[in-house]
Amino acid sequence: MHVTASGDLAFTDNVFAEQSGDQNSDLFIQVRPGILMSYGMPRMINDLSVEAEVTGYAINGNDAALTGRGTWRALFFPSPRTELVLQASGGSSLLNVISVLAQPDQALGVQPTGAVIALTADAGQSFSYQLSREFRLSQNLFARTTQTDDNRIDPTITDSREAGFDIGIERTFEGSSIALQIGGSILRFEREAPVDALMGSRLDRQRNPRARARYRRDWNRKLSLGADVGVVNVRPYGIDPYNPDDMDRRDGYFPIVGVNANYSDEWGVANASVRRDITPNLLVAQNTINDSLNAAAAFPIAYNGGTRRSPKLVVISALSLQRQQFIDPVTSEPGASFGIAQFTVGFQYAFRPGLSYGVRYELALQDGNGTVDMPAQSFMRNTIFATFRIRYPEDVAFHVPRRRKNGAASRDSPIGAEPVIPDLVDVEEGTGSAD
Repeated sequence: MHVTASGDLAFTDNVFAEQSGDQNSDLFIQVRPGILMSYGMPRMINDLSVEAEVTGYAINGNDAALTGRGTWRALFFPSPRTELVLQASGGSSLLNVISVLAQPDQALGVQPTGAVIALTADAGQSFSYQLSREFRLSQNLFARTTQTDDNRIDPTITDSREAGFDIGIERTFEGSSIALQIGGSILRFEREAPVDALMGSRLDRQRNPRARARYRRDWNRKLSLGADVGVVNVRPYGIDPYNPDDMDRRDGYFPIVGVNANYSDEWGVANASVRRDITPNLLVAQNTINDSLNAAAAFPIAYNGGTRRSPKLVVISALSLQRQQFIDPVTSEPGASFGIAQFTVGFQYAFRPGLSYGVRYELALQDGNGTVDMPAQSFMRNTIFATFRIRYPEDVAFHVPRRRKNGAASRDSPIGAEPVIPDLVDVEEGTGSAD
């Protein structure tokens, strides 16, 4: 059992991510006390972490906001050929400062503007069975839900839910692999808006079956390349009680494609990806076509007793460019689009195991191309963070990896989940060592 604490002191020129002309600068502080518990046996490891979050503003808001979250992860080895992973998490957060908790190489997509509170919960299960030296079967289940409230006098409230599965088979060769996956998800988006809102209330339901083929090539111990291609079928169903006349529901077929590269060497770690995918955006209760380019790198620096292989100081930089197009919930046609850019640069210094601090600059830009009847608007925000992390006792005997690795490349997230780039720095452990 460990006692943990982390926090951020930040200055931003747009504290509630408002449109140009409405933004307010502010200094805010976050403190997150928590507890981390781990339990391990020869064929099982469990992690449970719980933390509260207190956010206070110097100018905007007299009362501190109290939120929190909890996460449970478990890894089981039922037999020498099988592996089972279970996880569940939930909590609440202020959306305007949610990027503090995200890894610097993870973009959030289109975000609603204002002092929005987001309640989230998710659960997942994955199982794999090694048929032989060359073949592996996999199966995944996942579910997640997000509710948002913009805290206005006449509020807009969203309730988004997604549940899905996939099954797949992977064939491994010398230095490469190919995989086939089929799966799908069921989506439910509900939006309750004021009568005079530009975008009114809606209840939309969709089924999204999909299929995908993936290829991975490990050129050597340092470089790994991958590519995938597939198709998603967006199938609206049901009747919207807010808009019962919307009866002309039509299916839509959308190609998905992506390429990625991962490089790891003594000088650091870098990865990049370009992809098009169908990604439900639960924050704005919309299904989207997501075109993205992500690149990130971490550079260990030999400083104050640290080495490049076991560094104390790590410099991190990440760039994410996205275009998200909303899929019309009735016709399944691409609609209005948003351009999103996020750039982050900073450093993390591990004073000792269990104690680290860092400084980070973040630029966030969201452009709605003049669109006004959408659940999000344009904004620009500059933020400087000073962060710290503490864990006591400092040593962790065992720990469930957040992402299981397969060779030089990380395994894909379940079909239907947003693409995830591997962590560049294991900030949870607080060691500052490159992944």
